[in-house]
Amino acid sequence: MGVEQNRSLGVSTMNPQRNSASRANWDIKELLERVDDDREFLCELLLIFRRDSETNLQKAKAALRDKDLPGLVRAAHTLKGMLRNLSMNRAAEIAYALETSAREENCAQTESCLAQLELALAELLPEVEAQLAEVRA
Repeated sequence: MGVEQNRSLGVSTMNPQRNSASRANWDIKELLERVDDDREFLCELLLIFRRDSETNLQKAKAALRDKDLPGLVRAAHTLKGMLRNLSMNRAAEIAYALETSAREENCAQTESCLAQLELALAELLPEVEAQLAEVRA
């Protein structure tokens, strides 16, 4: 990927390590191919993601707090599907691990996975905001 292409994808070209981490976290090129480079549709998907990822993360946290493992499995499963559909691969793998550990009733692993997922989502949100800003520009 050249510098100009990175700019068109809304990824900072100032820090090469961040670029490679960003690509591992979110394969925006793959997502753009999936939506046939329809930037307006991409914007709609990202707005839905921004809202629903927070809602489902809060559901997962509440389910863990209440020891509602079936509820946690559902929230993790929803997040996993959303993240996979948006090519947010690393976070999707964490959501999968969360879903699996909740299903297996492994509370220690579940707590760790939920913390990792919360961090992964927090890392993705600035990239989502950058894409939204670019599409609106």
